[in-house]
This record gives sequence, C-alpha cells and structure tokens, in this order.
Amino acid sequence: MMEHSRLHPGVDTGSSSRKTSITVPADAVLPQLPLVLNPETMKRRFQDHLSTSSDEQSQAAIRDCEIIQVRYKPESSCMVSYRLVIENKATGTAEEQILCGRALPEGRSRSQWDTASARALVQPRFGPPLVYLRDLDMVLWSFPNDRKIHNLPSAIEATHGTPEFLPNWLASHLGIEWRIGSTTSHIMHYVGEHTCTVRTSIELVHPSQNVRRTITLFAKTYYDGEGALTDRVMRQLWESEARRSGRLKMAQPLAYDEQLKTLWQLGLHGNTLEASNTESQRFSHVLRGAAATVAALHSTPLSHIRLINMADLLEQLDRVTSMLIHCRPSCQPILAPLATRLKAQGQLISASPLATLHGDLHLKNLFLTDGDVALIDLDNVCAGPPGLDLGSFFAGLHTWGMTNHVPPSQITRQAQTFLATYNQQAPWKLEESVVAWFTALTLVIERAHRSVTRLKDSQAGMLTPLLHLANAISMTYPLAPTNGRSVRSRRKRQS
Repeated sequence: MMEHSRLHPGVDTGSSSRKTSITVPADAVLPQLPLVLNPETMKRRFQDHLSTSSDEQSQAAIRDCEIIQVRYKPESSCMVSYRLVIENKATGTAEEQILCGRALPEGRSRSQWDTASARALVQPRFGPPLVYLRDLDMVLWSFPNDRKIHNLPSAIEATHGTPEFLPNWLASHLGIEWRIGSTTSHIMHYVGEHTCTVRTSIELVHPSQNVRRTITLFAKTYYDGEGALTDRVMRQLWESEARRSGRLKMAQPLAYDEQLKTLWQLGLHGNTLEASNTESQRFSHVLRGAAATVAALHSTPLSHIRLINMADLLEQLDRVTSMLIHCRPSCQPILAPLATRLKAQGQLISASPLATLHGDLHLKNLFLTDGDVALIDLDNVCAGPPGLDLGSFFAGLHTWGMTNHVPPSQITRQAQTFLATYNQQAPWKLEESVVAWFTALTLVIERAHRSVTRLKDSQAGMLTPLLHLANAISMTYPLAPTNGRSVRSRRKRQS
C-alpha cells in the first residue's frame, strides 16, 4: 500500500453544516438500510475497525459520525458517505476522515471486496483504507481512496506542487518576470465515485517591483473521461464570440491532465446566486444579468456535444413516474394524471430551435463575480430545447423558495423577470406556456425524483408539495394545439 496522502480532507460535500436527518425507506432488497443510515450504529461499527488496527490507530476514538451524502437506487443499492471526527487520545487533537461505500443486495459485496483488496491503496491517517462490513453487505473506501476514482490520491498529490502548464501560462498572460511562491491546497467538494474538486491558491512574486499577488486554480478530478469532454466544451466556449465580446462569462480552462483525468481552470472571485440576498432589490438586476448570460450560452453553437430531444424527456418522465409511484404509492392519484397530461402537452412543443444548454442550471451554478453573472460547472453542457434549461432553473427556484419559506408570489416575479430579459437577449422567444411545461416537467423528473433518492427528511417531505406545484403550473399554463409551435424565431416574427 502507498503511504497516506499528505493532504487531509476538510471535505465539503455540499451538505449543510447541520446534522442531516435521513428518511429510511422500506426496501425488501436492501433490508440493512435502517442500520446503514443510522449514524450512531455506524459510529460503533467504524470504531471496532479502528480498535483492531495498529497500536497508533488504537489510540483513536471516533467522537462523531455524520451522514453527509446519500444516493439511493430503490431495490438496487444505496451509496452513503460518512464524515468521522476522530480524536487522537495521545495528543488530544481531532481530525476528519471520510468513508464512502454502497449497501448492496445480499451476497453482492464479496466480489466488490475481492476486487478492491487487489488494488494498491493509500493508507489513511486513521484506520484501514478499506472497511468490509460483511453482515451489511457493504464495502467502504477511506478517502482519498475511492471505488471509481482510482487516480484520486495521485491527483490530490499533484495539487501540492506547481502544475506543469502554469509557468508558460504565467509568462504569456502576466509576463516572464513573475515567479511562483508558496501553494496552499484545500479540498472543496467530493462526490463519492464521481468527482473531487481541489482549490489551490498560488502566491506569485514580482521581484523587481516587490509585488505579490495570489491566483486561485481549481482542479477537478473525474472517475471517467467526462473531464476531457468538459475541457473541449469549455475551450470552444472560451474562444466563442459570446465570451470574447463579454456577453458570456465563465471560468477560463487552463489544462487537462489525461493521465490523472483532472481538469484545471482559473478560479473566479465572488459567490453563487444562492449565497446572494435574494430579497434585495438588487437581486432583480442580478437575475437579469443571469438571464442575459444564459441567452448568450444558448445561442452559441458547439460541436460534438450530446443531444437531448423531446422523446428523451418523455421517456425519462415515464421512468421517473414509474419509480415514484412504486416507492411512494400515495403519490399516484396526483402524479399519474399529471404525467399523462405532460406527455400529451409535450407532443405540441416544436422541436426547434436547438440551443446549447447548461444542463444543470440552478442558483449554485450561477456565479456573481465583479458585478457580472458567470456560468460554472459546465460538465453537463448539451444541445436541446432552450425551455429545458429555463424550466430546470425555475423548478430549482421554486424548490429553494419552498425550503426557505419564500412567498410563491416572490418566486413568480423573479421567474418573470428572468424570462422577460431572456426573451430580449435570445434570438428566439419562449412563450410562457412552453416554459411552464418544462418547469412542471423538471419539477417531476429532477426535483421530485431527488426528494426520493437523496433520502433527506427535508426533501422527502417535499414530494407531495412539488407534485402539487407541478400540477398547478401545468393546469394554469396549458398548451393548446393552436400554439403548439409557440417557440418562435424572432427573425420570422419580424419578417
């Protein structure tokens, strides 16, 4: 086994700092879920593995165990990430350790354990790199080990030094006299079996002028080749007319490391829109800036990106509807007729225009920087109907409003502000009824779906309100055959 990583995670998984309350589903295929999703039970189990390890590790005591992430696939698997606070009894200091693993159906974990045991793994500061809970059919990896991101330890180590591309980039953008000083790395976001993002702050020194400045880089490591696709997308966008003219704001892509599957980009200064004061009058101005940025992205054609069409969306609606009714039978009376109506209305929506979509548009992926609104997290860029991005954004806005007890009238005004500006900036116009259809659709296939698969109590209680909201939107803004081609080109309207 390799030596333990020098960079110990103070890992942000995107969860709240408050304790996450978990809804435990009844799943006959995964009967161990009540134990796996009980932090106190798992705390004792993990302590047993610490106590049977080396003398140094036996001096460690787990003071807290928190579930920070859940990805549940009904009757299939349940991935859980745990954050442990471990105290060194000898020194009295405490450190964090992340463990991530999947609860599997009976008998399915043995082959996973055999495969994982054969790999070279990094030794964490406390405990073994792998934990096998045979009776729970669960194998867990101690960070920075990961079931799918095999290169993660090496990728994290690489953030401690100077990236190979940086000297040439500095010379071409800032001048040859700048020198690289100290670097500081911090793990910002870890999604088990998927990605890990590290922020690296690099001090730069200009000897002749006795000036120092700091730049921030983000290195995102992927479990597969998705990072290479994102790099290609970002480079096309960075060279686009929309970005060069200032209409499209985004982070600058710097380099992609094929071996480590790591994408480097220049950091932006600012905050997400979710962290902004959404009740201030200035937020309307921010929303207009966000709408203009989205319109610029939508009208920027890209090559070699995946396509999402209406048939794909209606097929996804069928899958999600079936899963939700199976897992939560009480939702059938409202969901079944809602899905039927959405499918019928979807047939009336024109297949054109085709836009370049963000693919995951919500308040966290819009970034307020130096008075402008930039797009971040471009992993899901695709081509598709422009209403899909807007519907997803509005669905997220409504969900955020429910969670934060924001009056629905305020959310409606904000959505109207966004749509009005978008229609002014885009080369086409989206009718309100079309955007409403996409909003109702994404409330079901994204937000209602997540309320079941994430297993947070706060989200589980939102399933019924989300479906009622989707139903109300669908009935308030119905699509009729006469406006089935209601997504229209501005050029055609003016001719």
